[in-house]
Amino acid sequence: MRADDIAEKHIPVLLDEIVDSIQIDSLKQNVIVDATLGMWGHASAIMNKMNPGDIFVWFDADEQNLILAKNRLKPISEEKNIQLILINDNFCTLKSSLEQHNIESITWIYYDLWISSVHLDEAQRGFSFMQDGPLDMRLDKSHGHKAADIVNGYTASELRKIFLEYWEEPGANKIAHTIVDKRKKQKFNTTLDLAEVIPWPPRVKARIFQALRIEVNNELENIETSLLQATQMLKSQWRISVISFHSLEDRIVKHFFKKETKDCICHDIPCSCHHKKTLRIITKKPVLPSMQEIEKNQRSRSAKARIAEKI
Repeated sequence: MRADDIAEKHIPVLLDEIVDSIQIDSLKQNVIVDATLGMWGHASAIMNKMNPGDIFVWFDADEQNLILAKNRLKPISEEKNIQLILINDNFCTLKSSLEQHNIESITWIYYDLWISSVHLDEAQRGFSFMQDGPLDMRLDKSHGHKAADIVNGYTASELRKIFLEYWEEPGANKIAHTIVDKRKKQKFNTTLDLAEVIPWPPRVKARIFQALRIEVNNELENIETSLLQATQMLKSQWRISVISFHSLEDRIVKHFFKKETKDCICHDIPCSCHHKKTLRIITKKPVLPSMQEIEKNQRSRSAKARIAEKI
């Protein structure tokens, strides 16, 4: 299936909840950042709320997503006179990338940490154990290590570590040693090469593939890096929203928001960290999808949204 066909079928998660949380200043220019453009489902709805003269920044490490979105949404931006800025990079470069476009502050930023349906459903992306494709998993194919580099090069203890840290996989040790033993005879090149040597249920294979994807793209570290930059660039009384789909992702967001509500995080007397609170948490508990949404879109079942406001 072509990427644009997949995009047509893509269902954005927690769409109403996220769009309703957006603040739009009717008197000043709004600078809104979609840090994870993906299949642009949220972006199209957000644009309908924006005012003429506003700026909408799209980040995506996958250039194809940006091109497709620009082609589909350019008529809306032109009709509403919204300036689009497309940045083909990971959101961990948020601050430096925005400054290159002479943007020093923003009024709202949104993250959807679910991997795009394009990546999951296209075999050539190498994300799924259900289809045969190159064992790649890079969101940005222009640089970085492939998943094949990891399974063919990491030691058994290194593989075990990522399977445990990223998914708390009970069979991590056995799976890691199985991979190392198999690659002595033949290197792993495709997704099925790897899937076939993991004789566990599909849910276990899914965890292993997801752990590899997280490692390949340095996903967890990038989240906190970007959240810190976003907080620094947000104007006072404006918001940051994050939808996560993995317990580790949600934990990072939750802890980051909580940390930024405190004036001291070192607990020394007197304080030695000199940390100053920057955020006020809007969602005391994460926003979850309704049963109706889950019935329509099974991929939404693990979604959790958290929102905080710059003080």
